Amino acid sequence: MGKKFIEMRFYLFCNSYSGNKLANHIVVKNSNEKLRCIRRLTNVLNFKYKQTYDFIIFGVIPESPYQRMPRVLTTYLEVEKELSKLSDEKLDEYSTANEDYQRQLLYPAIERAVGNFLTDVKNDDKFQKLMEEKFKQACYIYYKVVYKYKLPTLRTVPFVLRLIT
Repeated sequence: MGKKFIEMRFYLFCNSYSGNKLANHIVVKNSNEKLRCIRRLTNVLNFKYKQTYDFIIFGVIPESPYQRMPRVLTTYLEVEKELSKLSDEKLDEYSTANEDYQRQLLYPAIERAVGNFLTDVKNDDKFQKLMEEKFKQACYIYYKVVYKYKLPTLRTVPFVLRLIT
C-alpha cells in the first residue's frame, strides 16, 4: 500500500459517520479503557496508533492528501455527511425524520447527497430522472470506496465495537 493510500484511508475514516461513532463510543470510556480500546481499534482497522489517538482524544482530523478531491471520494464524503445529519435528526425529538425514514439511514442519506449535487436542475421530471440515475451511481460509488479503502460501514460498526470493548 502506498503512503497516499494509507493517508487517504485514515482521512476518509476520520470524516465518516462510522469513524465518529466509534470515536464517541471510546471517549465515553474511563481513561484505562480508552487506551485499550484505541489500541484494539488500531489493530482491527490497521491504523497508526498516534494518529488514531490524536483523532479520538483531541479530535485532530488529518488534511486530505489530495489538492483536488476525486469525484468518487467527494460523493462518499457527502453521503457520510448526510448520514451524520440524518442520525442527529433522528435523535431530535421535534424532527420528523424518525417517521419519514423509519429504520433506514443509508439510502435516505445517499438520496439526500444526490439531491445536493442536483441543485441546479429546475424541471421536476428531469430532476426525478436524474435522481434515479445518480442514485444508482452513488450507491455503487459508496460501496466501491468502502471496499477499496476497507472502511467500516453502518453494519460493521457494532461488530467493531464488540471487538474493541
